[in-house]
Amino acid sequence: MEPGSKANAVRDLKERFTRGFTLIELLVVIAIIAVLAALLLPALSRAKARAQSIKCVSQLKQMGLATEMYASDNNERLPGDQHNLPSWLSSLAAYNGTAIYKCPTEKTRIYTYAVNDLLTPRPAGAPTLNFSKRNSVPSHSETMWMSELVEEIIGQDHFHFADYRNSPEPSNPAGAYSPKGFIGQVDATRHHLSANYLYLDGHVSTLKWAHVPPLLTNSGSRFIMPVGHP
Repeated sequence: MEPGSKANAVRDLKERFTRGFTLIELLVVIAIIAVLAALLLPALSRAKARAQSIKCVSQLKQMGLATEMYASDNNERLPGDQHNLPSWLSSLAAYNGTAIYKCPTEKTRIYTYAVNDLLTPRPAGAPTLNFSKRNSVPSHSETMWMSELVEEIIGQDHFHFADYRNSPEPSNPAGAYSPKGFIGQVDATRHHLSANYLYLDGHVSTLKWAHVPPLLTNSGSRFIMPVGHP
């Protein structure tokens, strides 16, 4: 290469690096970034939601362990609610603190979890029932102990599954935990159309809402009623 040609090539290269992007090149880069963001953001959002659901499961498992320890220390008696003090809100605090009383997705309420009132002494609407001792519940692995309240309910530490009189179906003895009554209390779609359910034996299941109605309506199901749905 001739010396003059070599100098020209070096000069052209310097000019290419110093002139910066043209407007068209800049717009192309912006368009590529926008496309990549559109592809990645939904995936990142799903990953974040999945991580929050996993943390919620972990917290409920800790609540289950605390419930087991409380029952062992109190002659098999389960923690109470606002109508049967002491409420689990205070009685379980000694075992695991209160920081895990709400779902990680919650931004305003102090607690979002609530207990199945059919596992408390003589719940409203069913004064003859008493499954408030762990050894009185026939199948711990089939009966829900705790789940998440809908956003509209604030300051309530239990579900009203027993009191059908004020349910969406007041003529139905199981109306308070019929699918319509259930989803009016339980945030059954909080985690991508799913919710987390802590059972009395301490295990947690994540169930799509579509899978829950049969658990509420099938004869013999112990999901809510410890002795089985009528």
